[in-house]
Amino acid sequence: MFLGPQALKEVIEGIHGDELGIPTGWKCMDGLYKVVPGELTIVTGVPNSGKSEWIDALLCNINNQVGWKFVLCSMENKVRDHARKLLEKHIKKPFFDARYGGSVERMNQDEFEEGKEWLNESFHLIRCEDDCLPSIDWVLNLAKAAVLRHGVRGLVIDPYNELDHQRPPNQTETEYVSQILTKIKRFAQHHSCHVWFVAHPRQLHNWTGAPPNMYDISGSAHFINKCDNGIVIHRNRDPDAGPVDVVQVDICTFSTYASF
Repeated sequence: MFLGPQALKEVIEGIHGDELGIPTGWKCMDGLYKVVPGELTIVTGVPNSGKSEWIDALLCNINNQVGWKFVLCSMENKVRDHARKLLEKHIKKPFFDARYGGSVERMNQDEFEEGKEWLNESFHLIRCEDDCLPSIDWVLNLAKAAVLRHGVRGLVIDPYNELDHQRPPNQTETEYVSQILTKIKRFAQHHSCHVWFVAHPRQLHNWTGAPPNMYDISGSAHFINKCDNGIVIHRNRDPDAGPVDVVQVDICTFSTYASF
């Protein structure tokens, strides 16, 4: 199909609203990264850096701004714990009378009931309760159903290593990763749905505490070559290296790279 000058002009002029990107809800980040329908964001970071927590906070911000609904395939989170953490981010109060809440009072019963309705309306879960690991095709088929039935606009797959990665003997890991990312990108583009895909870095030998980069992801360089956005979540472990309560976010897109 060929687009002539007039047709191309109409396409460009028709771009508006969320097609230009949804703000993250963090002003320091919005100039560097926005959530665009149809794009793929790869999120990485060493274990316990807060990747899943950061994504959950981002989803809550987007839902609060524009009402997007999401489908979550979060295989390392227990359902009840994940629901509690989402509720706490939405209501901005702790679920328990716990130390992590500081001086903030616990959410009351009315807030809890409102939060449950919000959860049911805003999030749909993909869970594989069998002993076998889910394949990417299985995940994307269920995500497609959620898009068509519930108007879902975002998909989270967390993490890559919890998927079934059986492949033909004659297919290399590099070829397999390329194939799986192509499937995810086609899903995102076809359904105008943003996908966040969490991938752990490979084991870092002689790690000094520095943040990994996108090329450290276990499996293949295709993770950075095929994504629209790459994000590294990092948190200091050593107080001498910097504040331990500050999360560093490194962003790499097709047009910019930044760290803050």
